[in-house]
Amino acid sequence: MLTRGVALLCVLLVAVFAISSAAQGLIVHGKVMMADGSPPPKIVGTVRICTDNLGTAPGPLTDKQGMFTWTMQNDRFNTRRCFIEATLAGYQSTQVEVSNLNAAVGLNVDLEPIILTLKGGDPYLLGGDEKDIPSKGKAEFTAAMNAVTAHDNAKALERLQAATAVNPKFALAWHDIGILLDFAHNYLEARAAYQKAIEIDPKLLTPYVALTRLMVNEKDWDGVNKTVAAFIPVDKDRMFGEMYLHRAVAQFNLKDLAAAEASANEAMNPKGKQPVVRAEYTLGRILEAKGDMAGAKQHMSRYLTLVPNAPDAAMIKAHIEQMGQPGAPEPDFEIISR
Repeated sequence: MLTRGVALLCVLLVAVFAISSAAQGLIVHGKVMMADGSPPPKIVGTVRICTDNLGTAPGPLTDKQGMFTWTMQNDRFNTRRCFIEATLAGYQSTQVEVSNLNAAVGLNVDLEPIILTLKGGDPYLLGGDEKDIPSKGKAEFTAAMNAVTAHDNAKALERLQAATAVNPKFALAWHDIGILLDFAHNYLEARAAYQKAIEIDPKLLTPYVALTRLMVNEKDWDGVNKTVAAFIPVDKDRMFGEMYLHRAVAQFNLKDLAAAEASANEAMNPKGKQPVVRAEYTLGRILEAKGDMAGAKQHMSRYLTLVPNAPDAAMIKAHIEQMGQPGAPEPDFEIISR
């Protein structure tokens, strides 16, 4: 028969074993990249953020390609939630959850990519700066953002619509309505909401971008041209280089190759705050249509060098190899970030 002391020791050993089994040492591999798949402009920091703050800690720096490896202890039975995000001054980051990583599939875990965007450069970011939130309708808007945090988009849309009912000139609320309708695939009403936001506040950049992306997906090339033409004079700091890429694609489809080439080059202009690497591929397609096969291959190959893991990299490579031949693969001119 076990003595009381021995029994207690057994209980403690079981507890220690349970804790050690729950706390797993994992080697986490991650990647930070820009929305177009290119590496960040600088080496980037990482941080783990946990809901109880106890597990919050700085992480490793990335290399020049945005890759990082993080050896961490992860307790998959802990009730807290933890996320990894990137840190770079002037930029905002998506988060990747690491709460439930499990060593059952191996000690090495590959995370989904973390996307880095220039602050103010994400047209689908709900909410906004305090200066853009008027007092009239603010209570409804705040309730909408609380609903978004709770992942209740239906209630968020309802509260945003209440905000615009109280204050029909609330441009930011109209834009956020557009985002929620857009992601719910209610594209007709989303377009109307984006256009309403632009009509109320022509200096608010993000509705133009979200509206143009929607028009590109719908192949509304005249609409793209018109929207970009109105946008460019407003975007004095060249925050959204992608708009030149959208215009290049529209101009190509409208058979204006000279204008399309100029727009694609503007999309890559280093003076822009967010030059668009995908324009290298698009420019290649434009040059191909103009009969400049050598220039086309040069720019398409450069794109693959800059973004070797592009989702359609294999198709682009096949297009380069079969250029000019019937049935050559034709990847989309651009990849719309959602």
